[in-house]
Amino acid sequence: MSDDRRQHYRVTPNTISDVVVEVRLPTGDESRAGLVDISAGGVALAYRKEQAINTSIAEPVKIIFKSDRLGLPLVVDGTVRRVMNSQDGSMILYGVSFESWTGGRSDLTPKLKAMFNEREAVRVEPREEDEVSIEIEINGQPTLIEGTLRDISVLGIGVWVNAECEQTLDSVTDANVKVTLPTGPDDLSMEVEIRHVQVFGERARVGMRFNGAEPVERRHNKTSITQYVMDRQIEAARIDAERRLAMKGRKPTG
Repeated sequence: MSDDRRQHYRVTPNTISDVVVEVRLPTGDESRAGLVDISAGGVALAYRKEQAINTSIAEPVKIIFKSDRLGLPLVVDGTVRRVMNSQDGSMILYGVSFESWTGGRSDLTPKLKAMFNEREAVRVEPREEDEVSIEIEINGQPTLIEGTLRDISVLGIGVWVNAECEQTLDSVTDANVKVTLPTGPDDLSMEVEIRHVQVFGERARVGMRFNGAEPVERRHNKTSITQYVMDRQIEAARIDAERRLAMKGRKPTG
């Protein structure tokens, strides 16, 4: 696989509301999917179990991207490569690889870049009503820094802390974070590399990348975070669909 097909794109909260992803089956049936992850080589999608699509591994599908920034919908041929249950059994996950193309392939990446900020993984924010607490433990310091979750992906985490913590965090590289996500009963403890600290008034935003950890622990953390990211993507897609439906049902007044 070439570097181009390994290229990933970060999906931001704005992207979630701006982009609609649909799956078209060989029968012609189309349905909206929840986007879990995307690369120039394929997508990971999710459906609620009761709304799962009737497809199986090795079957052809078409992935349709719709966005005002694209103009016309972008339709990409794909093949189902993976079908599996989510960890809690409430959703079905689908891995779809994009088919090889010639002229279309050179045209796809710029169009994807028009929708997605080039990064490495899907990143989501918590619900507005959820305040997910974070503890940051810096090696060699007895005092924990407390913060709240700003965003998270399988590769890293963003945390809001008090602005007074900027100097402390800006002077170190490695730390450990502990968080309990709303979708999981267990605390996640992860070694991180502090990548940047930015102050915004009374708060500072800390960007951290996961590193270290034993393979078993790393897999556990990734599974828990993937579940949370998927839930937030599905929820955002549902809210957006309800909003669009409500807008269609609105009658002009006056």
